[in-house]
Amino acid sequence: MVNTNSVLIIGAGAAGLAAARDLAAAGLAVTIIEARDRIGGRVHTIRDQSFNLPVELGAEFVHGKHPALIKLLDTSLTPFSDVTDRHWYFENGVVSRSHDFWNKLTALFDLMSKEKPDQTFAQFLDSLPDDPETLRAKAVATRYVQGFHAADIRRAGVHGLIAANEAEDEVGGDHSYRVASGYETVLQRLTEEAKQRGAVVQLNTPISEIHWSTNNVEAISLTGERRFVASRAVITLPLGVLQQNPRVPGAVRFVPALPEEKLNAIRNIPMGHVVRIVLVFSERFWERLDLPGIGSHEDLSQLGFIHYPDAAIPTWWSLLPLHAPELVGWVGGTGAEKFAGKSDSECVSAALHSLKKIFGVSETNLRKMLLHSYLHDWNADPFSRGAYAYLAVDGLDAQQELARPMRKTIFFAGEATSVGHIGTVHGALESGQRAAKEILAGL
Repeated sequence: MVNTNSVLIIGAGAAGLAAARDLAAAGLAVTIIEARDRIGGRVHTIRDQSFNLPVELGAEFVHGKHPALIKLLDTSLTPFSDVTDRHWYFENGVVSRSHDFWNKLTALFDLMSKEKPDQTFAQFLDSLPDDPETLRAKAVATRYVQGFHAADIRRAGVHGLIAANEAEDEVGGDHSYRVASGYETVLQRLTEEAKQRGAVVQLNTPISEIHWSTNNVEAISLTGERRFVASRAVITLPLGVLQQNPRVPGAVRFVPALPEEKLNAIRNIPMGHVVRIVLVFSERFWERLDLPGIGSHEDLSQLGFIHYPDAAIPTWWSLLPLHAPELVGWVGGTGAEKFAGKSDSECVSAALHSLKKIFGVSETNLRKMLLHSYLHDWNADPFSRGAYAYLAVDGLDAQQELARPMRKTIFFAGEATSVGHIGTVHGALESGQRAAKEILAGL
């Protein structure tokens, strides 16, 4: 007989761990089932042994001060640093502080309206004039939506972008912070809290099938050797995994199949693509460079982020305020799709070529200084199939349908279900807490 107060959590990322902690705290029997050999999901921190530096292969920044995440940072006594006002922008051969970048972006976004019918961001841009100043603002906005939201502007919906901007304003999302010890330490703390309350974590256990009926769920491992039974389940699988054909490695088959309205919601929320590469050098070579546009009163020792639109990997940042010989490269959206199927060595070559364009240092010298490179292809990862979600036209309706529970038995959480906070760790945490509340309300 199934324990009526038992819950399976499928996935040990931020959403699953948050749901597990809250449900275990309420006295429920909670089992977290994770396919990987680690907790964290798309938060994945490793350490570079040369300098004992945290290397983030997944999420890195805390966007604003959402209570769900800030409380966790406070309770874990984890220091974090504001890295907001350190952006530089490369344009027409000159490097400058990017205040103008943000001003143009804000002014253009202010023209978007949720009172009008939803449309793609590309359609919105096409509706604007083509004078030189507006064209420059369009280019800035396109790069931002492709980079920050990892979105294809031909699919990204205006209403979804407005919701994200409004949610960002509510939590001070114009400020970003970095966790000094590495993001994964925050989720390790969350795991400890869940375990202290009785939750069980089962790693290295990919689930291939979920059989369910009202108040009865059975999750079957890929090998068929393990079966987990409970009265309810919280599904925190990344959207990219839910979108896969059940025969694809890493995918999960539901028996009976999910209802058509749920499947339509899953299909109608796109998964963003990102290429992220971390390079560790023998020295902070950029700090001694003299680039055109840098004033006599400032230098690149304070470089946080640098944006070079024409590079294959256009956005880079350092670990400031930590002065470390590490640079992180980022490309999202359609730019990232160009790297599909590329080898690690090809990606490193593209990264070094991008840094050559930005800093004027030869690739030969860059390779001499390069100690280590780190990549993780989240698009090819069978347990993620993408970086994070964004909303298409009329995507808010699809997102709400995705989050809707089924027969008070199957519940859904994850960043893709978090209205406004889609694509963020705090959105994932919030969604896990929401799913836990839904379960507890139905007991």
